[in-house]
Amino acid sequence: MYKCVLFDMDGTLVNSYEGIFNSYQYTMGKMGNNFEGHEFVRNAIGAPLLFVFEKLCEMDKEKALQAVDYYRSYYAKKGKYQVKAYDGIKETLEKLKKSGYIIGTATLKNETFAKEILEELELLSYFDIVCGMDKDNRLTKAAIIRLCMKHANTSHNETILVGDSEFDAIGAKEAGIDFLAVTYGFGFKDQKSLKDYNVAMVAENAYDIAKLLCEKETVKN
Repeated sequence: MYKCVLFDMDGTLVNSYEGIFNSYQYTMGKMGNNFEGHEFVRNAIGAPLLFVFEKLCEMDKEKALQAVDYYRSYYAKKGKYQVKAYDGIKETLEKLKKSGYIIGTATLKNETFAKEILEELELLSYFDIVCGMDKDNRLTKAAIIRLCMKHANTSHNETILVGDSEFDAIGAKEAGIDFLAVTYGFGFKDQKSLKDYNVAMVAENAYDIAKLLCEKETVKN
């Protein structure tokens, strides 16, 4: 039985596309790189920033780190305010909380930004744990998940991650926990896009998350 539900943030808890798009646009301008707009952002969203700048933009480590600084500078001033919670998220968190789950977020977003956004959206009070990227950009998704599990004092079979992208699915697999995929975010769009991943459950909207988890708990009991 699950005791702890961990949420990815961008594309799962919140629609942060506008702020992310503008942050990348600003960063590419500062770095003198061509910005390919929505196509680039669709490929980059959900990935670690260093991965985006090193792999997708083919920057060396020094330039990639500078790009991360530019991105976070813009995001801190403007991008973090260009975000809204998905319909049904607050209701889902309320239902999970009432059912006794430990609730956390495991995000590749800067941890301070994550807490500020959740507080601004009046969602922070639902969370027992908020774990995000460290200031040195060293943590992987799996490492952040494990950190959440440590804080929650839960085992692998007691924890599930809710997320919208391949980075979430891979992170859950590497951390040894189950994965609940959502198809309303930035990544997965339908059942077909999930065929290459080990998925325990699929939610087509935010309301379905609590419904699936609470029904599973009822069946087990």
